[in-house]
Amino acid sequence: MIRLANKIDLPVLVEMMRGYASESPMPLLADPANHDEQHICDLLISLIAGRGFVLLDDKNRGMLAAIVVQNVWCPAVLELKELAWWVEPEHRNGSVGGRLFIKFNEIADAYLQSNRVQSVAMSLLESSKVKNLPGYKKIEATFLRM
Repeated sequence: MIRLANKIDLPVLVEMMRGYASESPMPLLADPANHDEQHICDLLISLIAGRGFVLLDDKNRGMLAAIVVQNVWCPAVLELKELAWWVEPEHRNGSVGGRLFIKFNEIADAYLQSNRVQSVAMSLLESSKVKNLPGYKKIEATFLRM
């Protein structure tokens, strides 16, 4: 089952975010010496409190965090953006990631229908096994230089 995370889940979520960061294609972010646990706790708490949401698999095998932000060009336009979509490596061939995606879409649809947001964005790492997101249109690619 996929559910909304709460403050009690913070230790599990922080550990998952460590795993997420450790696989970052940016060496600076993958380095644990650069991780700021208080910052990530503050961010997760703000999401749980309503700035977005965090979904968690009931067996702590995966999570998906999302945030509501203003559009860069028009502050009246709000966007729901996926921040982190993480599944423990040993469960990546199962259904956890897909179930997180389905629940994210249910919430995103409700946000769109209620006009809480006007757009929804998901991103995928180049290394992701997932190459296409049903219902989404690829509109850009991110290029990194360090």
